[in-house]
Amino acid sequence: MLGALLRQVVRTAILAGGAAAATAGARYVSSKRINAAERLGYALLDTERLTDAAQYTETEPEAALAACSAYLVNVAHQAAAGISGPPTLDPVGFERTVRSENSPVTAIVTTTAHEPESRWQFEVVVPGVARVTGSRRLSASRFSGTSVRMSTPDTVSIRFDNGYAARIESDLEFASNLIQITGPRTHVSGAAHLSDNRNNVGRLQIDQAGEVTGTITRGTHIVGRFEGSLSEGITFKQYSALEE
Repeated sequence: MLGALLRQVVRTAILAGGAAAATAGARYVSSKRINAAERLGYALLDTERLTDAAQYTETEPEAALAACSAYLVNVAHQAAAGISGPPTLDPVGFERTVRSENSPVTAIVTTTAHEPESRWQFEVVVPGVARVTGSRRLSASRFSGTSVRMSTPDTVSIRFDNGYAARIESDLEFASNLIQITGPRTHVSGAAHLSDNRNNVGRLQIDQAGEVTGTITRGTHIVGRFEGSLSEGITFKQYSALEE
């Protein structure tokens, strides 16, 4: 039977609003015209959640998958923070390399298209931990009152050095309030579909208020649930192992 005990395995503070100013992308928050590839590159460098995931890949892969999904949500939020209009774009084919000042992590972002939507391919190398590859699309902005909204679907593959691999496909949208003075200016919502090579699959949902829900399943059994919010952090509560 499924054990009744829930235990907290992963707690990751997913930045929101003002918290973004304390992260790698902080230097660009006040810029009126943000370079989208550069912002994405710096967001990708925040790989602490992947280091967390590496601790669980062998014995608790569902927790590893949860941490990988937290990485993607964090990247989406950091990459969007501060964008209040169409960002500047690198030329098609331009390869932008961004390096961490505090670690050997490197991100490479290649611009692949401008029209009808902006597109990028990216790669992140975390020495001794994992390699991340993926793609991002950014739809044309649209205005709703004082907010600008953009759709940013991502497809990400994360392969760890020990052979564990996760894949995440997201359909996220961000909204940035053009005149907001207090509170978070950037809001992210949407869903992400998760899977790994240990037979785990899942779905994470972020509603318009930033509340996070979702589950990870193995076969017909739920092995963990997502709870929390972008402002206070995402918690993954893992169920105890199934016993016959």
